Amino acid sequence: MPTSPALVSALRELGDRPAVVAEGRAISGIGLLLGVSPPGGLPRALAERVAAHAALAPSAARTAEQRLRYWAGVLGPPPIRHTVLHPVTDLAVELSLATLLAGGTVHCGDPEQRPDQQLAAVAAHGTTHLSLPSALLWHLSRQPDLAAHDLGALRLVLHVGPEPRQEDVYAAVDALGAVLAHVRAPDSDTEAADRRLRADADAATAAAWKHSIGITAGQVLDFGAHLDRAVFRALLHTLQQSGVLTDPGHGHTGAEILAAAMVAPAQRPRVARWLDALARHGLITRHDGGTQGDGAGDGGAGDGGAGDDAEDRAEDAVFHGGPVLTAAEARDPWRPAVDAWADGLGPATALDRVRRGALRLPRLITGEEAPRPAAAPVRWAAARGYLGAALGALVRGTAEAHPGPAPLRVLELDPDGTDTTVARALAARPRPNAEHHLTPDGGRYDLVVATATRQPQEESAALVRLLAPGGRLLLLAPTAEQLDLLVTGDAAPALTARPAEHWRAALTAAGCPTVLTLPEDGHPMGLLGQRLFAARVD
Repeated sequence: MPTSPALVSALRELGDRPAVVAEGRAISGIGLLLGVSPPGGLPRALAERVAAHAALAPSAARTAEQRLRYWAGVLGPPPIRHTVLHPVTDLAVELSLATLLAGGTVHCGDPEQRPDQQLAAVAAHGTTHLSLPSALLWHLSRQPDLAAHDLGALRLVLHVGPEPRQEDVYAAVDALGAVLAHVRAPDSDTEAADRRLRADADAATAAAWKHSIGITAGQVLDFGAHLDRAVFRALLHTLQQSGVLTDPGHGHTGAEILAAAMVAPAQRPRVARWLDALARHGLITRHDGGTQGDGAGDGGAGDGGAGDDAEDRAEDAVFHGGPVLTAAEARDPWRPAVDAWADGLGPATALDRVRRGALRLPRLITGEEAPRPAAAPVRWAAARGYLGAALGALVRGTAEAHPGPAPLRVLELDPDGTDTTVARALAARPRPNAEHHLTPDGGRYDLVVATATRQPQEESAALVRLLAPGGRLLLLAPTAEQLDLLVTGDAAPALTARPAEHWRAALTAAGCPTVLTLPEDGHPMGLLGQRLFAARVD
């Protein structure tokens, strides 16, 4: 938008004081009027816009002045040290000119810099105003080292993009401590991509709905409580049969418990996770200052273990047990769990596998019986139909929306065989030359489908790097503790369940401006501990 005479007056009033700062170089108000600027970029665009003022007709000058004064009013009173982290757009130029009209200074940031460099520059300039795309704002506000940067001068953040989610706004306000003002970018490619993803997620929820008929939150929670009680009784009874953890007044070190139970070396990580989980949930007590009774799952696949160093920490800890459990007291809690599970939650074989596994624990931990292949959590069996239907619908929606003419490139990581949900969905909506890859081939993909095998930050960053511009990611991830894996899972799994908000934050920080969760928060199926995250990149 051409500049107005009022802007020229403002630049003359600035004189030799900095008007624009770019790449460490300050350009004065007079210098900008004379056309001084580095080649290219926002400073050059500002100089060209200032130089064009003389050619404006009076009516055009008044129009330009009104628009710039509007933005100057949004910016508010001085002092204004305005960092602009936009590429060169008409809006970026107008916001910069409005800053100069208000007597402020424009700092031209680099939207391609690393987030830590951008935050360092904002802090170093004592930035009072920040303008940037909405996606970049969400990314910066979730940086782990944000608190290391002094942003105390920041008053106003203008972000440009589609209508924001309230949770993103709240997170940014909390992180930056500034007022947020949203400038809507109508009919942008970003907004269109958001609308398509949200529409596909709505269609996926509708497709999955029939798999949740008759299932209530109370039913899921009741079953979970019965199952966890039965698992804990089985673990404690197994250890008590070795003469340990039978007296609240007498403690044993973890090393003594492992020795008394004759735990095989390969099973030591499993039993260490048992001790950690039993202590955290209050069935035994721990006296080395370790976490106890807080319910915070911290082990493999969300099973409530203590992570990779659980064995070392457990061996040094001292544990005190409780009253001795009889065989009947260890066996009886399975009955209400079976009844609750049989009330429409899932196939009987899934829960039977855990019950039979609990009976084998004494022989398993001593090495007398070889471990069976690790099984998925029981609750996930109840979620499989819902999540499978939602995943298939999202794959079909992505295939239908692919513009072509290049082939739709799909990467499915960790498939459970050849006839997968993704393969069936692509077959239902065939596209010419659609490419379904089961391993990366060095290229980038329009759609990546994966089951989490790493922690949120590591997993998210690795998967997002595989996406082509505008690509989508569909990620199944554990979001709640699954204690039955202490019986049927691997002895030393590597994956930890994290709440859904942790996965959303990690995906956003990795470069996904939009992250949707299925089922949505508060849905009974979400209580089963596995969620599907649908995300996209620009």
